[in-house]
Amino acid sequence: MKELHEKILSRLLAYREEHKDFTFYLRKKGERLDAGYWFLGNENYINIPLFNRGDSNNKTQTIGFVYEQNNDRSFIEIVFNNVLNVDDNEIKFYEELVHFLPKAEQKAAGNRYWYIFSEKDVFENLDYYIKDFRNKCLELIKKYALEDKYIISEHEFNRYLNRINEYRNGQIDLKTENYRVNMLLSSCKIKNIILYGAPGVGKTHNYKNIISMIEDGKSQNEIFDVVSKNQHVDLKNNAFESIKKDGRVEFVTFHQSYSYEDFIEGFRPSEEEDKIVRKDGIFKIISDKARKNLENSQKNIETIQEERKFEELFDLFKDYIEDEIEKNKKFDINETAYITNIEHDAFRYQGDNWGNTQRMKFADIELLYNSNIYERKEIKKVHNISGLAKQHATYFSYFMKHFLEFKKKQKIDIQKIDKIEEKNFYIVIDEINRGNISKIFGELITLIEEDKRDGYEVTLPYSKEKFRVPSNLYIVATMNSTDKSIATIDIALRRRFTFLKMKPNIDLISHVKAKELFHALNIFIKENLNEDYMLGHSYFMNIQNSEDLEFVKEYKIKPLLEEYFYADEENYNKAVGILNQDD
Repeated sequence: MKELHEKILSRLLAYREEHKDFTFYLRKKGERLDAGYWFLGNENYINIPLFNRGDSNNKTQTIGFVYEQNNDRSFIEIVFNNVLNVDDNEIKFYEELVHFLPKAEQKAAGNRYWYIFSEKDVFENLDYYIKDFRNKCLELIKKYALEDKYIISEHEFNRYLNRINEYRNGQIDLKTENYRVNMLLSSCKIKNIILYGAPGVGKTHNYKNIISMIEDGKSQNEIFDVVSKNQHVDLKNNAFESIKKDGRVEFVTFHQSYSYEDFIEGFRPSEEEDKIVRKDGIFKIISDKARKNLENSQKNIETIQEERKFEELFDLFKDYIEDEIEKNKKFDINETAYITNIEHDAFRYQGDNWGNTQRMKFADIELLYNSNIYERKEIKKVHNISGLAKQHATYFSYFMKHFLEFKKKQKIDIQKIDKIEEKNFYIVIDEINRGNISKIFGELITLIEEDKRDGYEVTLPYSKEKFRVPSNLYIVATMNSTDKSIATIDIALRRRFTFLKMKPNIDLISHVKAKELFHALNIFIKENLNEDYMLGHSYFMNIQNSEDLEFVKEYKIKPLLEEYFYADEENYNKAVGILNQDD
């Protein structure tokens, strides 16, 4: 099958030479990519999708060309049983596409159809698929305005093709690369972890240990075993501090007032002007960082150098525009529109009688630059560009021509750079159960699942940007089990996170009397409440003498017992009796 993968890839690339807009779906990562399987499938079959849309039930794309080696047959498969955020409009698209293939057979229950070719020649059937059938797909995609969901952009296609070409040209040692990726990512395949337990069991301390052990390449089983037993972690390198320095970890605490607008994106008062502006939340910021690293790690050095050239050139152009705004209060795009402000990801522009300003996204500008597109008519045809860019293609065209003129006057020299290494990123959520999960995560609660990473995306409600959660982002959360029992946690949270219970560890307490008191109180609490309320060892770990012990008893433990046995005076008095039995 490996030889067939190579032959089909060569054939599709040859067709692309004559049809520049032709893109198709390539395998993104994994052991089979390392072994030379460029498309979806395994040792017995190959699946070649043309579009981005996926079906979670089928674990593949909704539209694909399949060849089965055992049965020596090929067919077109259309499956839409469980497509993310599908609507009636998109269902009509699939139904019309199935109708286009009059001999398509419905397979099993649900919406799964096969158009089985009578001819045995795989390549003849493949030609029909990429020509006649694809043209029909494109016609219907345009009819139902589904371009953003289906079309694989040039940028995305080239990203994965460059990666595959490195394998094909021997630039990557398969064994070394496979080992490195496995050490970095596969050592801990679980991406969403919640540490839960009573106060003082070391939840906050251990999230640092989890992150450090993931970076250190520890196995998933070892990480969970060490943390659940509250064992001492002896890591020779200061991994966590290094991650902080690199900006690869963010920390946030959930509370009842915390919202989607804080976490993902929303409108907030501007710090510079007296107006409301859209701002990214902490989760979107760290996700974008992780995704950019993931994408850059899959590019060859030449592509990265070209992008660095663009970044330096564009930074110079932004400085030039900023100077013009300071001198003239604006930068003229043409006679009727002008830029008035520069945000972190867009220019703000307007006309004299518009009322509201508009956003010219840097991402749209980069896409047009990389595609060498400057004319209004061509801008309107670009896939994966914002709707505003198409609507205001005239202004974008004028801007790009200004940029082109500026480029002619500049000389950009980029020093030699190394290939970018894929890295892990982390967001730590303290007290996750105190927030309203549905309200905070919104539609992204589905995208954080391990098998939805990278491939599934949504359109964000405020920015209208396409967003997906990258596979190199870990979500590590903590939860106080005395605040809310795990059994009452939002089912959406329970299903998408792996819960790691942390228990008190008496071996971490050195002071003898403190250890005895810790043991006696926890036996009583477990018998009269439950183990979720047992005291954590951290209250007693730093006790050196009797004075330290008395302070902890009076100001740490006693208030906690008052809370535990509120309105239960009898058991409270018994607990205090244990607390003071040596006094």
